[in-house]
Order: sequence, then C-alpha cells, then structure tokens
Amino acid sequence: MRALGIVAVTLLAAGAFGSASAQTITYTVDCAKGQTIAGALARADARSPLVINVRGTCNEHVSISRDDVTLRGAPGTDATVNGPKSDTDTILILKDLVNIEDLTVTGGFNGIRLQGPSYAGVTNVIVRNTANHGIIVRAGDIAIMNSTVEYAGGSGVMLSRGASARIVNSNFRDCHVTGITADGNSTVGVSGGTVSNNEGTGVTVSSGSQGNINNAEILGNASHGVLAQAGSVLGVNGAKVKYNGQIGVFGYLGATVVMNSNEIIGNGESGVICLNDCTLQVTSDRITGNARHGIGVQRRSTLIDLGPNDAPTDVSGNNWVDLWCGDKESSVDLGANFTGTVDPACTGFDD
Repeated sequence: MRALGIVAVTLLAAGAFGSASAQTITYTVDCAKGQTIAGALARADARSPLVINVRGTCNEHVSISRDDVTLRGAPGTDATVNGPKSDTDTILILKDLVNIEDLTVTGGFNGIRLQGPSYAGVTNVIVRNTANHGIIVRAGDIAIMNSTVEYAGGSGVMLSRGASARIVNSNFRDCHVTGITADGNSTVGVSGGTVSNNEGTGVTVSSGSQGNINNAEILGNASHGVLAQAGSVLGVNGAKVKYNGQIGVFGYLGATVVMNSNEIIGNGESGVICLNDCTLQVTSDRITGNARHGIGVQRRSTLIDLGPNDAPTDVSGNNWVDLWCGDKESSVDLGANFTGTVDPACTGFDD
C-alpha cells in the first residue's frame, strides 16, 4: 500500500456520495437510496486509493478493474452485496491491492472471484448462498481473515493455477463440494478456524499443490476430513480431525503427508490412510476411535513414526487393527513407543 505522506485535505463530494480527500478518496454508498458501488467505482479518480463504505443491501454485481480499492461495510447497517444473477460473479476482482472488509456477500455464481496475478484481502466477511464457489482464486494471492463461507454450491474456497491463500481463524461449512480446495500447484495455509459439515471433503490439496493446516478443526464432513493427492505435500499440525464420514487424513497417488500432534478421532472409516506411492510421517499423534483402522499403508507407500519417548504416537482403540498393511510393497518404520495393535503383515517388508 502507498504511504499517506501528506496531510489530507477533506473535500465534500457533490451528489450522492460522501467525502473525498486529496490522497485517499472515500465515498459512502447508501444502497437504500439507490446508490451503487459500480457508480462509486466509475466516479473515482483511478490514480488515488479508493475506500467505499457500503450501507444496507446493494443488489448488484461488482467488477473492480482498478488498483487500491477497499470495499467496506459501514458498522450497524447490515452491509451486503447481493448478486441477483446466478451466472455472474457477485464481486469480480481484476486488479491489485483490493480489500473486502466487514461485508456479507450473497448470491451470484461465485461470491468473490480474484483473477490474478493480483492480491486481495478478505476480512470479517460472510460469503453465503452462491451458485458455485464462495471464493475462487486463479493465479492470484489472497488473505482470508476472521471470515465465514457457507452454503456454497461448489467449494467454500477454490484455488487453481498456482494461486495462494493464507487463511486465519475462518470457517467453511455446509458447502456442496469441499470446504477448501487447492489444485494445480497452488498453496494454502490454514491457521485456526473450522472446516465442517461440507458434502464432500473438508480440505483437498491436489495436483502438485502444497498445504499446511495448523490448529484447525476438520469435522463432520461427509467424505474425508483431509485429502492430499497427485504429488501434493501436506502438513497437519495440532489439528482435530473428527467425525468425518470416511477417512480422517488420506494421502494418495504420490502425496507426502507430515503429521504432528493431531487428534484423529471417530471418523467413519480409517483414521489415516497412505495409498499408492504415498509417504506418511507421524509424530506424537493420537489416532483413536475410528471405525476401521487407525493407520493403513498400501501399494508402495511408506510410514515413518518419529514419536519421541515423552509423547509417543498413540494409535489405539480403533475398531479394527490399529496399524494395517495391505501388501508387502510398502515399508513401515515404527518408533520405540508406538502404541496400538499391529497387523502381522506390517513386518518383513522388502526394502
């Protein structure tokens, strides 16, 4: 962001909008009075940063085709941007340094779409009831802070074409597909928050993407809690992956999954599965109460347990065997204090 190095001179903006300064232009859009965000964008000088304060519900589709824009909900006004057409994005971001703050975004095809390479920030925002994804980023970078995405017809967040997202203390729930998807060499970092009750997987990292999930809750999703596949790399640290319909943490097709100090509890199938050239590292995790195995490895996969003596990996109390090995093509290296029943097939692997 450009530094505000001179004293702003406040000017009264004529007509429907609010005030503007010599450096940062500020408009207020009162949707109940028929004012529009599109009108404010068209009116402002593109050479100056622009802040648009939104009051009430604006029924429009917003396309931001200039840099340095902040779209901010005015406190106490239930500020909302509602996209009336299900085939058009509600907010489309085409330029750099755009921030969406303190707003509800509803309707439209995608709720917020960032078409990179650009940066956008989403803070204290609710995105709901979209026909497709809640937030989609293609080749851009986004920060999502203290926000909620719910009831999306697609995924809560979709990243593709090398996009990146930093997600902090945010919630993704009740979406028709996944809560969060990173595809096509994208990068996602999740800190805190919840990914819950989605109709597909909670978090999917695919096709060479990278992800880190730290201190988040992944629960109640109809499919897997977390899925890493197709050469992706995923770290899961201090997370609670509970009561998902299928596998808690699933590494597949050349994925690498590194886990540390997680609770993987009560999932509808196995707690953790590593399948088809997958590498799994566990350290001080607790994996219990899952309907099938605690951990399963199969088809040229590798399991390494690095649990220290004072915090061993606890894989016990699962409905079937705690550590299951589906073939002799894989390898298992257990720590000295691994806790849980071990399938006899998990010994004597070929190197």
